[in-house]
Amino acid sequence: MKKKINIFILMFPAVLLLTGCPRREPVPEVEVSRLEAELALARARSEIYDAQEAGADVSEPEIILAGAQASFDAGNYARAKSEAERAGELARRLRAEMLAGVRSREDAAAAIERAEMLISRAKGLGGDVSEPENLLSEARIKFDGEDYPESIELADRAAALAQRIIDSLTADTYTVGTWERDRDCLWNIAARRNIYNDPWKWKRIYRANEDKITDPDLIYPGQRLIIPRD
Repeated sequence: MKKKINIFILMFPAVLLLTGCPRREPVPEVEVSRLEAELALARARSEIYDAQEAGADVSEPEIILAGAQASFDAGNYARAKSEAERAGELARRLRAEMLAGVRSREDAAAAIERAEMLISRAKGLGGDVSEPENLLSEARIKFDGEDYPESIELADRAAALAQRIIDSLTADTYTVGTWERDRDCLWNIAARRNIYNDPWKWKRIYRANEDKITDPDLIYPGQRLIIPRD
């Protein structure tokens, strides 16, 4: 009997050598839930901070986060995690909306500035800028009302109109001939050596004459077209 006990004692280190360290006990489920809730709370705090830095009103996600913290303190980790994730998601959305609004505001300000510059130039050339100025005034009103998409549209229209006025005052003109004799179309006119010597620039002529050309494929003998030069 003593001999058998000794054999068992000799075998025990070998068993440890083959299996490595003693098997660890699994982490309790409650502890896992607690760690997940802590991580969700930390992430939500970070996202709320980012949203606040972007200028967003974070009062709502902060209230939700406070509830998540209360659930955590009460030991309800599953609820704490869910509420923290909801607070973080709301903060991310508020931050994205704020950044989109900032970009839209910047785009509108740039559109207004461009229109102002072109109108000033057209006015300096002696052009009648009453119409683009009216559009620009409407664009500013929309800007002040934070309707940035509409402000951009109005400012772009003002800029385009001012550009046409500039073109009309600084450009040469070309009188359209007949197709049979001159083979005149916007493509061929742009290709003329004394125009652009490049048929692909036909769109410049079209844009400068949109007030008289409704279809770029249809121009008529006798039409006097503006040929932008700058």
